[in-house]
Parts: sequence; structure tokens; C-alpha cells
Amino acid sequence: MSSYLAVSANIRTGTSLPSLDNQYNDLWKLAKSLETLGQPINDWFPPADTEANSLLNQAFTSSGVSPAALALAKADKGNRATDLRTLGVWNGKDDQGAIVYTATYNTSRIPSDLDFSADGVTEFIDYRNVVTLVKAVITIWNPILVKVVPSGYSKRRIFPDRPPGWMIYLPFEVNAKQVPEAAHVIPITDGKGKKQQGTLIVTVTDRFDVTDPEHVKKANAIETRLVDQDLLPTLREFVTKF
Repeated sequence: MSSYLAVSANIRTGTSLPSLDNQYNDLWKLAKSLETLGQPINDWFPPADTEANSLLNQAFTSSGVSPAALALAKADKGNRATDLRTLGVWNGKDDQGAIVYTATYNTSRIPSDLDFSADGVTEFIDYRNVVTLVKAVITIWNPILVKVVPSGYSKRRIFPDRPPGWMIYLPFEVNAKQVPEAAHVIPITDGKGKKQQGTLIVTVTDRFDVTDPEHVKKANAIETRLVDQDLLPTLREFVTKF
């Protein structure tokens, strides 16, 4: 069973980029959420020309982005564009225990992206911790789509033009009766906790294993069920409709 976890979110950031400070602050907010999952706020580092130089500076403090990380980002000429900017951090680990996440914001019709990957992080064996991570992403970015994609599943999915996954967040209401195969169908409410803004569908509560025929069968059944009810747009439709 693979210990690799990949989470991706598609985001609308508007017709102009937010300030570099605000974009970096979004990354800090996610790091604060990850503290509850065993990832200390002081264990994140900004990109640099070498790994050793990256580890010289912490990306975050308990109160926000570190001055050193902001200074490095502002000195990077690649961050001076007005239509595209990528910022990211990592936890200083290679291979087992490694976590990297980046936010690429752009002003085009194509959505902006958050990409999160973790390899061998034991906290993410528990599906509830992955749900906590996805909920944090939704709270911070209000995405139009979030996918938690098991390594190797793309070759086993039914619809190549539609988003598959161990978990998927859709920006509209879906109820449990519409996808009875799902282990959980979690309503996601707005910031005030009053109105449902979307739905997180969890395929299985075990760590998704692409070598387990039952896991793949259930994921395929959920995809088919959603498509039959016109509840799983194509990737192109996500771009044009949301």
C-alpha cells in the first residue's frame, strides 16, 4: 500500500493577484491547521537555491509568515509578475515524512491551484486527519474542487476526463442517498455554519489502496453513480461552470 498522499484544489482568485503577503499568509493558515495533525509551525521552510540555504530560515512563526521568508519571496524576480505567482513551503524532510505544498495563483480563466503532497506521514493513514486537512483547505480557499487522489488510481478510474479520488469535494449539495456506496457524505457549510456550500465524499475509511479490488470497485461505483445523476462534471465543465 502506498504511503503517498496527494491533495489538489482548484481555486478562483479573481482578475488580479492578491498581494504576495496575503498569498503567503494563506499558506501560513494551512500550516496552523496542520499543527493539530502533528506538524509544528516552526518546521516549515521557504524555497531557496539549495536545500541547505532553505533550512537556514523558518517560513512561519506562531503569528504569521516570517520576515525572512517574505524577504526571500519578494527578492525573487519570478514573483514580480502581475498575472501568475507560485509560493510554496516544505517541512525539510526527504522521502519518508516529507510534506510539500504550493499555491499557484493566476488571473486567467484557468483556476488557480493548491497542490499538497505527503510521503510516509503516519498521521495521514487515518482518514479523519485527511478530512481535517481537506476541510482546512476549503475554509481557507473556498475551492471549486478538491481531489484526494491515491497513487496509481488514474489508470483504474472509469472516466478519464472527470476527477477521481479517495475523497472529492464538490461545490454543491449531494446527499447520502444519492451515493449510497460512499463511506461518508459530509456536508460543508459556509463560514457562518448556516448554509451548505458543498459536499465532501469519502470513498472508504481505510487508507485507499489501489491494489485492493474492493477499494477500486467502490471508487468506480461512486464515480458512475455521480455521473449518472449529472453530479460529476468534467474537468472542462468545472472551469466553465464554477
